[in-house]
Amino acid sequence: MKKIVFIATMQGYAWGGSEYLWSAAAEKLARRGVQVHVSVKYWDKQPKQIEHLRLAGCKVVIRPRPSLVRRGFRNIFPEREYVRHVRKLGEEADLIVVSQGSSRDGLEWMEAARACGYRYAPIVQGAAEIWWPDDNLIERLAPAYESACAAYFVSEATLALTRRQFVIPLRHGRVVRNPFNVRFDVRPAWPSGSPDELRLAYVARLEIAGKGHDVLFEALDLSHWRNRNVHVSLVGSGENERALDRMISAMRLKNIHISGQAENIEQIWAAHHALVFPSRHEGMPLVLVEAMLCGRPAIATDVGGVRELLRDNVNGFLAKAATIELLDEAMNRAWENRHRLQQMGEQAAIDVREWVSADPAEDFARELCTLVDANPSPARRP
Repeated sequence: MKKIVFIATMQGYAWGGSEYLWSAAAEKLARRGVQVHVSVKYWDKQPKQIEHLRLAGCKVVIRPRPSLVRRGFRNIFPEREYVRHVRKLGEEADLIVVSQGSSRDGLEWMEAARACGYRYAPIVQGAAEIWWPDDNLIERLAPAYESACAAYFVSEATLALTRRQFVIPLRHGRVVRNPFNVRFDVRPAWPSGSPDELRLAYVARLEIAGKGHDVLFEALDLSHWRNRNVHVSLVGSGENERALDRMISAMRLKNIHISGQAENIEQIWAAHHALVFPSRHEGMPLVLVEAMLCGRPAIATDVGGVRELLRDNVNGFLAKAATIELLDEAMNRAWENRHRLQQMGEQAAIDVREWVSADPAEDFARELCTLVDANPSPARRP
């Protein structure tokens, strides 16, 4: 029986977009008889998805909140804590998969797996040009990535940026797709209403630094947007919800409202004409994939893998950077072409289905099994 270990390195949030791929693949592997172990951080309120994995047959290991004594030990000998956990978890494992939000998050876990002589493969969900590692960090990250069996990235742009930042060839780097939260054959009806109305949705974590809500607000504060029949819904939750609410009040932006977390993504797009997405850095935004599957064009900044899907003036509108002027320019083009948005959304629906399969998690589960079969552990070699 194969044994695959998944280590989730998520620290800031109990659950997020970076967790969908590894967790969906882990469930599929467990249900087909693979021995799956999952290591996740302790949270006061454990996300429901973890219990779902347990019920699917995964052995879930909650990394305990360290005591004061252990925290002191970790500060003095940080590498030993990771090695201790990985050595126990990865015993007789065919592969350790290290899931990361950014390209730096799993460094200590990869180093520990390497020190133990275990085979491992990182998943990288995002990277940012505004963050560049110093020389000391590069000299740790480069061998950690190059020693992996494979390294998985959610966009060509993320893979290319990682190669530049760590100054490595990463010949075993591969691009994978994330699973999405809408049906593959979804076809929500186009919103009814006035042809001079534009309803935009920004589906994202309410975190200003990365997601650029401030840029959107400043653009909508311009006089021409105040005089247009445009409405923007902020869909999501996060650490800046109260700050965003205060900004809306202070700027008197009556055309923006925070609608909170949504369970049904398809319903969002049944009520909106397009996605607006002024993010400052990304890997491959899941919300872009979902909006396009629902037949909606996007107004998005040129970050991460966005341009791998978004064709400017064909299935959406590309802002060259997350600045007020450039976002305003792209939004103006969307406004001027609002009579074409439905047609552009139909093209978006065609394009995205050529880019992603109906079941990316199944694709990734098969990929991991192929990787294991090509690199059997010493205990399983004939």
